Amino acid sequence: MVGPFEEYSFRANNFASGLAAMQQFKEMLVTSAKCSIAVNDRELSLALRTEALKEQRHLNQIFSTVAEARYVVGGISA
Repeated sequence: MVGPFEEYSFRANNFASGLAAMQQFKEMLVTSAKCSIAVNDRELSLALRTEALKEQRHLNQIFSTVAEARYVVGGISA
């Protein structure tokens, strides 16, 4: 059994880590949007567009994994 201080400490740490995760997720969404634009920009070199596509696919895999984990843990679907 944990005392009230430990419980409050756990909740505060959980909240702070959730905020940090959401900030990271937001940055990944911005990067994904930029990659999407780059992939379709015919003025960029094929090499740059290919790298943007690889990065976008990698980020999409992360988004999918996070959504699946959230579903399994809390029943939350994206």
